[in-house]
Amino acid sequence: MKRKLCFLSIFLFLVLTLHIFNSPVLARGLPQLSARSAVLIDVETGQVLYNKHMHLKSFPASLTKVLTTIIALEEGNPQELVKVSRRAAYQEGSSIYLQEGEKIKLLDLLYGVMLASGNDAAVAVAEHIAGSIEDFAVMMNAKAREMGALNSNFINPSGLPDPDHYSTAYDLAMIMRYALKNGIFREITATRNKTIPWADNDWGRGLRNHNKLLWQYDDITGGKTGYTRAAGRCLVASAKREGREVVAVVLNAPDDWLDVRRLLDYGLEAFKKVRLVAEGEPIYSLAWENSDKGKLDLLAAKALEVLIPEVGEVRLKKELYLKEDLKLPIREGQPLGLLCFRDEDKVLVETELLAAENLNYNSLFLRFWHWLREKSRNREGFYSL
Repeated sequence: MKRKLCFLSIFLFLVLTLHIFNSPVLARGLPQLSARSAVLIDVETGQVLYNKHMHLKSFPASLTKVLTTIIALEEGNPQELVKVSRRAAYQEGSSIYLQEGEKIKLLDLLYGVMLASGNDAAVAVAEHIAGSIEDFAVMMNAKAREMGALNSNFINPSGLPDPDHYSTAYDLAMIMRYALKNGIFREITATRNKTIPWADNDWGRGLRNHNKLLWQYDDITGGKTGYTRAAGRCLVASAKREGREVVAVVLNAPDDWLDVRRLLDYGLEAFKKVRLVAEGEPIYSLAWENSDKGKLDLLAAKALEVLIPEVGEVRLKKELYLKEDLKLPIREGQPLGLLCFRDEDKVLVETELLAAENLNYNSLFLRFWHWLREKSRNREGFYSL
């Protein structure tokens, strides 16, 4: 069930029970970081595995370019040509030395955005996709909200400092998590070196990925560096081991490389999966007057698993919701409710609750009356009795 649909559905449910799930775990130290804010998430579930001021609004620097790149991949054709404007060619900061009037493939520009962190390339991409930096920023903010990045505001595609251009460690992790779903993005962010065309030259532009973890960390799958004086050193990186992938973000981190390595190691080594509910497991027995059986079991539609750390204590809220408008007859497999496990205010996992069997009225008269009413319903939904 999509996150948006879950929040809408909660308004249609009544809370039936609340239970605290406690899990004592083995001792292991949490990563000690230099970063002002940081987060570690599981890519598959989005579960937060480490949090240091993860919702603190900060300058994201060039980590912005992850969002720029995924929008361009979704909205543009990687093989189409982009004409470089004067505004793009003369952008301040890091550059791949684009020339005004130069034509270059969008895909090549995106390598310049992600590997060399070219501000000129980011502006050329934005203008090509949306017509202007300002219109591209509108797209960035809309896309960020879709990804679950709700505490961010983007003004430009490069991350150059602006009082109104900000994000959070958590939001940037959500953006990276989303981007990793795209195969071309994965290929770009994992590329160490790339040569792209250079107009009016017999040689190409040689690009080297600023993410040195690609050479130093065996399980790395991608990432993006960032730095401005206002933002400090920033880094987002992803790594995968034994089928599990995590994303780490550090902002304003003097020891950004060490911080991220510690987070990635922690995420890949210090957690285990715990099954909270099995598929088809009875969750609740619902008493039902005037029914032929008097009660109805509600079953979990799917198995629910969470990651449990090897340190401290995990407290999960188990919440059961029941639809307000339930009425007989009930059919086996019919969705009747929702089961959620929360960590503070965030839903970690959830599943629909399904009827275990058919449930009918407890008398032939009531069954016949229901059948008759349904038989007489006209096309507009009214009864002709």
